Amino acid sequence: MGAPAALFFVLFFVMLSDEAELEDILIATLFGLSLGLIFGLTAASERLRQRRLKRLGIWDGS
Repeated sequence: MGAPAALFFVLFFVMLSDEAELEDILIATLFGLSLGLIFGLTAASERLRQRRLKRLGIWDGS
């Protein structure tokens, strides 16, 4: 879940950089991977929350 988002943001930030210097590419990669990690952890925690609510009988799946 987080890997496609990370790849998208890495490519997006690389395209936004003015020049293709190594420092710009490293910064773009760092920011892209960190955003992908945030999205991946958010998705994983949401899945855990849904499983917990299903186990407790509170969540109806809608």
